[in-house]
Amino acid sequence: MENTTTKKNIKNDLLLEGLKFAGNAIGIHYGKGKIKKSVSRNLSMVDSLVTAAFTRKGSVPFKSQRAIELGSLGVIALYNIMRGVKRKRTGLIVEGVFLSLALGTVLVASNMQRKRPVASIKVGG
Repeated sequence: MENTTTKKNIKNDLLLEGLKFAGNAIGIHYGKGKIKKSVSRNLSMVDSLVTAAFTRKGSVPFKSQRAIELGSLGVIALYNIMRGVKRKRTGLIVEGVFLSLALGTVLVASNMQRKRPVASIKVGG
């Protein structure tokens, strides 16, 4: 019987091979190490973004921190896209698009969460 660490390693290798194959299909030729580093960095940024966007705290410093994190992720995404276009690197463009889509999704979802329906009160008969 396989232990869980072996199963986890197999899943990670399959995921990396799948990402490598998908990247090769669209013209991004990265090795496993580069893919692992890039994916882990981007997912950690998206995780901190989601945590900041959906944690409810009403203090002004927290709202400022959330705005700074949202803005900085947008700048990082734009920088990756611009650098990818300048250097003609498809991988950087894909990273920038991924971060942009994550930012857009979080903004839309957080706005939908804030716009809860308010109970209307009938006045009169």
